[in-house]
Amino acid sequence: MLDRMTTAPGHPEHPEHDKHDEKHRLTAVQGLAALSLDALSSVAYGPEAILVVLVAAGTAGLHYSLPITGAIIILLAALVVSYRQVIEAFPGGGGAYAVAKAHLGTRASLVAAASLIVDYVLNAAVGVSAGIAALTSAFPALYGSRVWLCLAALALITGLNLWGVAESAKVFTVPTLLFIVAIAAVILGGLVRTHPAVPLDHHVGPATEAVGVLLILRAFASGCSALTGVEAIANAVPEFRQPRARRAQATEVWLGILLGAMLIGLGALIHKFDVVPQPGITVLAQLTQASLGHNIAFYAVQLITLVLLALAANTSFGGLPVLAALLAKDNFLPHMFALRADRQVHRYGVITLALLAAALLVAAEGDTQALVPLFAVGVFIGFTLSQVGMVRHWSTERSDGWRPGPP
Repeated sequence: MLDRMTTAPGHPEHPEHDKHDEKHRLTAVQGLAALSLDALSSVAYGPEAILVVLVAAGTAGLHYSLPITGAIIILLAALVVSYRQVIEAFPGGGGAYAVAKAHLGTRASLVAAASLIVDYVLNAAVGVSAGIAALTSAFPALYGSRVWLCLAALALITGLNLWGVAESAKVFTVPTLLFIVAIAAVILGGLVRTHPAVPLDHHVGPATEAVGVLLILRAFASGCSALTGVEAIANAVPEFRQPRARRAQATEVWLGILLGAMLIGLGALIHKFDVVPQPGITVLAQLTQASLGHNIAFYAVQLITLVLLALAANTSFGGLPVLAALLAKDNFLPHMFALRADRQVHRYGVITLALLAAALLVAAEGDTQALVPLFAVGVFIGFTLSQVGMVRHWSTERSDGWRPGPP
């Protein structure tokens, strides 16, 4: 997912201001709700992204979905451990951009910033398209109008951000918890069933590719879209209450546990029910039907998914304009991006993000899976720069726990 550009808070003059300021910062639970939307909501399209690639090899290729999911979870565990270290080393936030700027130089930090911009735009487009896909899965008659629905949803989110509606962790908490409960119900309901509640379409088209290393690596790269947003907590450490680093580290671990459990649970159901990607209905919707039936629970899960994906898309409107403003102040973007409107809104950043996301939605015809492969660009660049920077950080600091390699 997505890096959030933050700066260390100022030092207030009075202790009472300190207490008041702390009340408005995030607890671990609020941090999980406010900063994990990108990562948790990615389970709505990440597992499907694996199947879309593997289906090119026919039924034989689909059998590799569970092992690939397992490999992604191993990578997730490594990233959680790594970003816990980033939190400790950079408690002022900033993530890949801060690490690259401190240890790899200006050019590397600009590459990191560019990868963040790509992620922000894609997150907005994918969040909207995946949310509309959840809606059209519940109401198939709307499928033909998906592009217009995507643009309408994007326009609504853009209008709210231009108006100056602020994000609130309390607003995020309820839909985040509902989404976790909904996915848990789908997984548990599917695991206890011997047969799907609703028969699924297992039709697979003719195989166009053989199962090979490149196909598996493509599926792995597409499935790693489920890891977007894992770094968001490490970039927002100053937003937590004291002790900030410890709370942020605990939140990072819980995000890893929840996301890992969701991915392996949905992966197991995909394997159990032999789910195949179908036009007009998402893989998550198929799993929901198989586990819970085509009833009010099915429509509830689709609605909850739609709301959470819309909120996840909205986080880009809080992140990219701030990043653009920072780059403008450093003379890397036109200075107009640093200007704020009456309601403290970076209007030019918001409008630019909306136009770029709209262009992607039109070009992809509202198809989430056509956009997901592009996530690999920003995800892997940001992860790589962050890890390389941290290797240099620890080799320079040599703090407690440092152990030299063999001679």
